[in-house]
Amino acid sequence: MRAPVIRIEGLSKSFVLHNQGGVELPVFRDIDLEVFAGECLALHGPSGTGKSSLIRLIYGNYLCPQGRILVRHDGRVTDVARALPHEILDLRRRTMGYVSQFLRVIPRVPALQVVAEPLRAQGVDAAAAEQAAGEMLTRFNIPERLWHLAPATFSGGEQQRVNLARGFIVDYPILLLDEPTASLDKANRDVVIDVIRQATARGAAVVGIFHDAQMRDAVATRVLDLAPAGAAA
Repeated sequence: MRAPVIRIEGLSKSFVLHNQGGVELPVFRDIDLEVFAGECLALHGPSGTGKSSLIRLIYGNYLCPQGRILVRHDGRVTDVARALPHEILDLRRRTMGYVSQFLRVIPRVPALQVVAEPLRAQGVDAAAAEQAAGEMLTRFNIPERLWHLAPATFSGGEQQRVNLARGFIVDYPILLLDEPTASLDKANRDVVIDVIRQATARGAAVVGIFHDAQMRDAVATRVLDLAPAGAAA
């Protein structure tokens, strides 16, 4: 029997609104979930059902007050909900990639170095990492004349393509995608479809949010509908 690469058990999340008298806003309750190698799980549901929050919990960006987030990493299982900061960083460096809706990088760092950085963090030498970064930027239709400029000067669509190139440059076993095509035209969405399909074909487990129904239908092998918090089971 296959073992999941991600197993979530009894996961709940709420936010406390301190500027509104400490009101607690529930996001979701008691989520159980398994994700296997070679599949693309699409998170679906209306705004406010916790899709982005679930991805950020898996990535370790949010504290997890209740439940377990078990991720296969380096031949063992790590509980992201209880992991120490250095364990989270190692998990991100070698096992789990993340593409957010927006590119967040150090200002004035050239796009080529932004994309190469995940490979450099794995010990790949600068020349090889930058060559791979150039190939990935080309794949995402970023012209070479822009490679040595800071992405802060780019359009929104160009920034997102740099973000995608950075996210896919390493063959991570797990990929988390939060609306990766929100600012892209059809031609560039088609590129993303191809790279996601290639990732799952090599055995990656992909968890993503795709508000574009055609995009979701093209890449998802399974869809999880997140019911609003408090809804009847």
